[in-house]
Amino acid sequence: MLPSQRRIPPILLNSILLLMSMLAAKALSATPPTTQRSILVTGANKGQGYALCDRILAEHADTHVFLCSRNAQRGEDAARALLEKYSGDRLDVIPLDVTSQASVTTAYELVTTNLAKHPHRTLFGVVSNAGILWGYTLQELLDVCTVGVRRVMDAFCPLVDKGGRVIVVSSGLGPLMHGYSSEARQEKLKSADCTYEDIQGMMDECLAVIEGDDETGSLPAQFEEIGFSGGPFAESAPDFHMYGLAKMFADAYMLSLARQYPDLHVVSCDPGLVYTDLIGRMPRYQGKVREDTTAQTPHEGVEAAMRLLFDADGAAPPESGRFYAMSKDGSEFLHSEISKMPNK
Repeated sequence: MLPSQRRIPPILLNSILLLMSMLAAKALSATPPTTQRSILVTGANKGQGYALCDRILAEHADTHVFLCSRNAQRGEDAARALLEKYSGDRLDVIPLDVTSQASVTTAYELVTTNLAKHPHRTLFGVVSNAGILWGYTLQELLDVCTVGVRRVMDAFCPLVDKGGRVIVVSSGLGPLMHGYSSEARQEKLKSADCTYEDIQGMMDECLAVIEGDDETGSLPAQFEEIGFSGGPFAESAPDFHMYGLAKMFADAYMLSLARQYPDLHVVSCDPGLVYTDLIGRMPRYQGKVREDTTAQTPHEGVEAAMRLLFDADGAAPPESGRFYAMSKDGSEFLHSEISKMPNK
């Protein structure tokens, strides 16, 4: 038998084929896609923000994430954990403190530079997720949950591609406080001519009540007098009243943003009760593990945001200016005006 006619032993042949398959798979994973949808997520180094980045990368191979974190080191730690699971150039850390205009401006410069260096990427979505909840002043709550949302959206919405997604992670307490507000306030917050300047004026009125409080226990009455009653929460859980006001104003800003950017899908969503350090500050949850509560895991809590970012097969894109939430049993995806919770 001539040397050229010798047969390769089966074991050696299988080894060669396996090696070729592994090399081909590695080359494929290292090759950037023709186009890559970038999604910017604030408050993404932990909790729901981290879970959202994880699910985006796990469930949609054509995506790239700008993981934004107030603390740069924590952002890098979060990114390192994600990159252990996902290969390729799919994630960048962006230091971003939503309470600092200078920080937002620097983040904008980093993102625009990144997109310019990677022409196959486009900014497909912005998710304003950074938030605080219990044990903060109204000023702090507004600075993060309302004004912080505006700082981020003013910077990044102009970069979002036509048809892209802009999501304000809100709370069911937003529509609830809207419903407790006076009829005149409700109408203004929903009106087509309501601007951010109008919203800022209402926030200033609320802050004036706090600053002028003489500690006589009259705060609930004063808030009711200016049209922003907290209902039963005003006395029983004032932290919820203040937090709800901040989210209510953020939803109203979302509505004005939807009018400003008719080519984008701009919405708010309620994740429901989620087990993160946000609720860990609340007395009823302190020291409890998730199994002892009715809270969802962070990965479950971002289901509404995932559905808003990525349309299910055959589903229409989200309707701008609406408030979205999953039903309590998780079987339905619901939406309503900002003045009321979807029928969960």
